[in-house]
Amino acid sequence: MQFLAAVAFSVGSGLFLLGAVILFEQFGPIERYSMQERLPGILMNAVGTILTIFMMYPLSLLWDAIGIAPAITLPLWQWLEPLGTTGYLLQFVLLVLVVDFLAYWRHRTEHKIFWPVHAVHHSPRELHAANDIGHPFQALFSLAFIGIPMSLIQVDGPAVPFVVGAFTSMLAIYIHSPVELHFGPLRRIVVDNRYHRIHHSLEERHFNKNFGICFSFWDTLFGTAYDPGEEWPAVGLADTPAPRTVADYLKLPFRRA
Repeated sequence: MQFLAAVAFSVGSGLFLLGAVILFEQFGPIERYSMQERLPGILMNAVGTILTIFMMYPLSLLWDAIGIAPAITLPLWQWLEPLGTTGYLLQFVLLVLVVDFLAYWRHRTEHKIFWPVHAVHHSPRELHAANDIGHPFQALFSLAFIGIPMSLIQVDGPAVPFVVGAFTSMLAIYIHSPVELHFGPLRRIVVDNRYHRIHHSLEERHFNKNFGICFSFWDTLFGTAYDPGEEWPAVGLADTPAPRTVADYLKLPFRRA
C-alpha cells in the first residue's frame, strides 16, 4: 500500500506542477494550444511517471541493499547545520547547483550515446509544458548520473530532496513553454524558454547547443552556449514524425534503433 501511495503521490504532484505551468501558458502566449493538443503529452507524463517508478523501485532497493552510500556519504548537512538559517539556504543552493551540473552532463551523454531514447523528448513539433516528456528508459540515465551521486550527499531529511526536485522540475517544465515571459539578460545565468527552444531547433546551426536545464552558465563554461536573441525557431526532428499517442512515444526508441 505504501508503494501504491508513493506512485499516486508522484503522479499527482507531477500533474499538479504541469497543470500550474499550463495555466501560466494562457497568459501572453506566443503559440496557443488547446487542451486536446496537449492531451498526448499529459497522458505521456502520467504513464511515463508510473512506468518509471515501477522500473526504478527495485533498482533503488538494490542500491540500498548494497549499502555503499552510508560508507562514503559526504557530510554536507553536518558542515552547514551550525550556520542555522543560512545553512538551510546554502544547502538548497548547493544541491540545485550539483543536480543541474550532473543533469547537464547526463543530457550531453544522452545526445552522444543514448540518442534513440532521448529522441523521444525532441520528437514533438509543438513545444509546450505538456510536451516536457521523456521515455521511461531515461530514468536509468538519471539514476546513473544523478540519483546515485546525490544519494551520497547527506541532507537535512527527506523534505530537502523533494523541494529541490520540485524547484528543478518546475523550471524544466517552464523552459518548454511558448510564452512571452523570458529572463532577458539573466539568461546568461538561468535558462529560460527562448534559450532552451534553441536546443530543440530544426536548424542545423542550433544543433548540440544549450544543454543546460536550470543554469545556462554550464553551457558557457563548456562551450555549448548559443544566445537566442529574438530567435524562435521551428522545433522537432526532421527525420521523425511527431508522435500522437502514448504508444507512439513508448515505441519510438525501438523504431529509431
